[in-house]
Amino acid sequence: MSIFTKMKKNKTIDNILSLGSTTLLSAIFSFLVGVATRNILGPEQYGYYLTISLAFTFIPLLQLGTLNAMNREVPFYLARQKEERVQEVRNLTFSFLFTIPLFTVVLFILASIFLFFLDIEMEYKTGILFTSIISIFLFLSGYVEMYYKSEQNFRTASKLMFIKSFSQSMLTLILVLWIGYEGLYIGMLLALIIEVVMGRKSFINIRFVFDIGKYKQLIKIGFPILLVGLVWSLMIASDRMIIALMMTPKDVGNYGVGMLVFSTLMFLPQVIGQVLYPKIVQLVSKEKYEEIKTYYWRVNKVLASIMVIVVLIGYLFVPYFIAWFMPEYVGGIKAAQILIIGIFPLTLVGFAANYFNSTQNHKIYISIQLVVIIINILLSIILLKINSEIYMVALATSVSYVIYFILMNLYFLKSIDSNNK
Repeated sequence: MSIFTKMKKNKTIDNILSLGSTTLLSAIFSFLVGVATRNILGPEQYGYYLTISLAFTFIPLLQLGTLNAMNREVPFYLARQKEERVQEVRNLTFSFLFTIPLFTVVLFILASIFLFFLDIEMEYKTGILFTSIISIFLFLSGYVEMYYKSEQNFRTASKLMFIKSFSQSMLTLILVLWIGYEGLYIGMLLALIIEVVMGRKSFINIRFVFDIGKYKQLIKIGFPILLVGLVWSLMIASDRMIIALMMTPKDVGNYGVGMLVFSTLMFLPQVIGQVLYPKIVQLVSKEKYEEIKTYYWRVNKVLASIMVIVVLIGYLFVPYFIAWFMPEYVGGIKAAQILIIGIFPLTLVGFAANYFNSTQNHKIYISIQLVVIIINILLSIILLKINSEIYMVALATSVSYVIYFILMNLYFLKSIDSNNK
């Protein structure tokens, strides 16, 4: 039986199609609303939002990896038919969100109120306050989505993610038209609340448990995975951080056009990665390393074939799209094209990343990411000294993604061959 026949039999293809169609629609909505809101607010004001939204890179750190632990432990124990352990993991994960994460968010809200007494731009004041409030519902939304993903119920997860994305797109557009800049945050907040309400069934049978010892066990499992995700987010956001520190909010806004295209085109590799992760965890649990290696080659061959076409189309058409529909952002065309090229090597890293998370081999994973971040920062600074244009940062970022692709896949193949011996 071929690997794709097996994938169809265990509903992996069905899950990819389900989550993929939802993510595609969400990406389209986000892209269209992103274009509209950028045109309404302009490069400078939208640049403030992109700078503040860097906080969403660090907010997940507050849950200390408990959600990540649930996403690993639930499929691991479901494969071994240990239902009691699965329920215990869910109880502990949900309960922990109301300890350190909630307490820290309350402190952030109080601190953000204090900022209104300082002499800084109002966009920063209101943005930081709304971001602090949004954090509460980000954790609840994260639990809801992780609950269904961990049990491989991607149909329900897809439905909830679509509801969140669609409502956020529509509400954000309406609110930005109505009240302006603040609508970006209020739209996100309302969408998260809607998703949590719609996904309330994931809270059924949950029992609050306060057990510091068991919290520590979850954190020990999940924090390295969270740290990997955090470093990944830093790697993806490092170009924006460099521009925010060394250039102007308007430059950040222009660069944001490339980020908009980048995030839209990345939807397919991300979907496949989310669907395959629980499957890889189960195969690791059963020590089927040869099957994992077969998956790796098949998935990456398919992805490479598709993404070559996607990248080529994106590279050729994005200048016309920006010129026609986003004329205020023409300064970001060259950066957007370079970032599109950088997508290709990045799409072929996800499988190796999932494997390292599944085997808890985080040391190599994080080390590679940190090396890439350092390379990106140093190369960006050097290139900006040569020519102070945002496309130079995009060039440094794309080069760093190529290095990331090479290192991750080399170490994956070395690791999988070692386990097969």
